[in-house]
Amino acid sequence: MKMKNISTCIFLLLILPLAGKGQQAFNQQKRIKGPRLGVDVSGVVWQYMQPDQLSLAGWADYEIMPALYAIAEGGRLKVNRAQDRFTYQSTGYYGKIGADYNFLQQKLEALAQYDMIYGGLRFGGARFSHQAQNITLQNEYWGNYQIDPLPEYSMQAFWTELVAGIRVEVLKNLFLGWSVRGQVMLSKKKDPRMDTWKIPGFGNPRNGTSLSFTYSISYRIPLIKVPAGKSLFDQE
Repeated sequence: MKMKNISTCIFLLLILPLAGKGQQAFNQQKRIKGPRLGVDVSGVVWQYMQPDQLSLAGWADYEIMPALYAIAEGGRLKVNRAQDRFTYQSTGYYGKIGADYNFLQQKLEALAQYDMIYGGLRFGGARFSHQAQNITLQNEYWGNYQIDPLPEYSMQAFWTELVAGIRVEVLKNLFLGWSVRGQVMLSKKKDPRMDTWKIPGFGNPRNGTSLSFTYSISYRIPLIKVPAGKSLFDQE
C-alpha cells in the first residue's frame, strides 16, 4: 500500500508541471487585437522651446496580420511669429496613411509580441495657409518703411516619409514609444510672395527634405482575441 501511495505521489509530481505547461500553452493560443489610439506629445514639448508654434497630432493603428500594422495619422499646426520686422501667421491640417512592420514579431513569445521595434512608410498631405503683416523693409539710403500686408494665401503639399521607432507595452494595453522620421517632398504649391516657414506634418520645406522626432502615448482597445500567429482575416 505504501509503495502504491508513493507511486501515486511521484506520478502527480510529474504530471502537475506538465498540466501547468499545457494550461500556459492554451492561454498563449489567443492574442488580443483592437485599434490602438495614440497622441504625439512631442508637439507640446516643442511649444516650450518654440512658443510661437503649437502642434497637435494623433494616430491610430491596427494589426492586420502578424507583424504588419496599418496606420493613419492626423494633426494641426498653428504658427504666430512676431518679429521686429514682420508678423507671420500660419495654420493648417495634415493627414498620413501607411504601414509599420514589427521586426520583433518572431523574437518574442506569443503574448509578448505587442512590443515593437519597427520600420514604416507613410504618404502624407497637408492643406494650410499663411499671411504676414507689419512688414518693415530696411534701406540704408531711404530708411525703414512699411509695405502693405500680405493677405492669406492657401496651399497644399504632398510627401513621403520613412519611419523607425520603438513602442513598448508598459501596462496592459498602454504603450509608450518614440520614432524618427525622414521626409521627402513630392509636390508643393508655392506662394510667389514669400516662403513658407513650416508645413503641417512635414516641417521646414526649404530643402525639400525634413527630419523629425515624435514621442507618443497610446492605448489599445481590446476588442477581440484571435489565435496567436494568425491575422484577423484567418478567423473562422
